[in-house]
Amino acid sequence: MRVETGIKNFDDNIEGGFPEHSAILLKGPIGIGKTTFCNQFIYQGLKQNEASIYILFNARADDIKKSMKRFGWEIEGKIIIFVDVYSWQSGELITDKYTIINPADLNEFNIKIFKAINELQDKNLKRCCIDALSTLFVYIPPDLALKFVSSLFAKLKAIKITSLITIEKDVLDPKTVAVLESLTDGMVELNYDPIKMTQRLIRVDRMKDTKHPLTWMKFGIGDNGIMVV
Repeated sequence: MRVETGIKNFDDNIEGGFPEHSAILLKGPIGIGKTTFCNQFIYQGLKQNEASIYILFNARADDIKKSMKRFGWEIEGKIIIFVDVYSWQSGELITDKYTIINPADLNEFNIKIFKAINELQDKNLKRCCIDALSTLFVYIPPDLALKFVSSLFAKLKAIKITSLITIEKDVLDPKTVAVLESLTDGMVELNYDPIKMTQRLIRVDRMKDTKHPLTWMKFGIGDNGIMVV
């Protein structure tokens, strides 16, 4: 079984979508389109009446909803929980039960994430996005972060969720990235063309149980989101 990303001409290059119940890394520089990729992946599931969990390190839930709306992706009435690891930085009083007050407190992190999983587990929970996981390493030492991430990925797979996890290019040290790669089932890389810097590129570095090209493909972001050209 494959899990469609909703990205035009991309799924055709990976046998119809990500492998079901897999964890896929999405790596690229800031501003390349990783969050848009996540939004499109989540929206594709919501359109199919799948529930989703979206863990946000770099934006508020309202920001994501506005961004989705810009592409015509209306999610009101859909089953989605945003776990907010960003808004605490504003210093405002936080009342939402899925907002994490202290990202360095992995116990709180675990409680909030598994509360979201338990709430949606009988509501066709199929997808999870973590954007951007590399921010977690700002708050806690790499060894602790990797142990936490390993446990989280294992839990998501055990309950048959397909996950998309973003990391910023050149933010984490190569050893940490290598460990993250070993914990996941595939990696998709986004980058700019080194000659024509306005041109965005995408490549599937690896993906389990999938025949895919290893070459860079051009992509753009238009009125309907990301499209591989």
